[in-house]
Amino acid sequence: MDYMRKEFIALFWMIGTIICFCSMAICIRELSNNHSAFDIQFLRNTFCILILVIIYFSRKNISFSTKQLKYNLYRNFFHFLGQSGWTWGLTVLPLSTVFSIEFTMPIWASFIAIIFLKESINFQKTIFLIMGFIGTWIILSPNQSAINENAIIVLLASVSYAVAHNFTKTLTKTDKIISILFWMSILQLPLSLLGATIYGGLSVPHMNDLPIIVIFSVASLLAHLCLSNALKLGDATLVLPFDYIRLPVITALGWYLYNEKITTNIIIGSTLIIAAALTTLKTKQK
Repeated sequence: MDYMRKEFIALFWMIGTIICFCSMAICIRELSNNHSAFDIQFLRNTFCILILVIIYFSRKNISFSTKQLKYNLYRNFFHFLGQSGWTWGLTVLPLSTVFSIEFTMPIWASFIAIIFLKESINFQKTIFLIMGFIGTWIILSPNQSAINENAIIVLLASVSYAVAHNFTKTLTKTDKIISILFWMSILQLPLSLLGATIYGGLSVPHMNDLPIIVIFSVASLLAHLCLSNALKLGDATLVLPFDYIRLPVITALGWYLYNEKITTNIIIGSTLIIAAALTTLKTKQK
């Protein structure tokens, strides 16, 4: 396949990724009227398993086998923590705030690599990490006096996502994406059930919620599929920066659907975070 054509198709996959992640955020916000964050995750995992089982029996040569069960366990423990914090954040914070903090994940991934994997650090990388932390602080402390506790939860979720991301990279070397998605749903189902039980019990979904749950589950699966295909076809330096279009898109949706304000702190903080993350990515590609 021609190089330019592959890059063009990769960008279309990224558009699909953006649509899916934004759809997930809207679905979570809508479901939060009747369900807790753990409840929402339990419903998503249940429907994802049903969808994947249907795919398994309707197509040949589909396998959910894994060669790295241990890494699936590690990956899904941290991914569940990240997903829980992200879901909670979307129910109590402006959509743009949650997405801005989520974009600190590459920065945390670099920080984790430096501390635990003994990755080398230079002056340039130090400046980028400082930029990211300053941007995060601006978003976490909108009044410059007190830190938003809910935003801290989303920040910790971003750190968990960063840890899970490192395990995901290891899994993709041996396992297919559909296998990773299946084990994600299977392993996180009991965790979300436990969380929902502790937090107040499961809520029976209303009939009006069912279409939203289905859209949420399908979007969850497609988001991973779209991103995986985009990274297979396109250069990471082209594909991953394109993901930051999610921020203005979700900001516009939050303003239009929920009358959320666009604050100066979000604009300045997210600009610093994105600049730091993009430059960190560029440095890694050299």
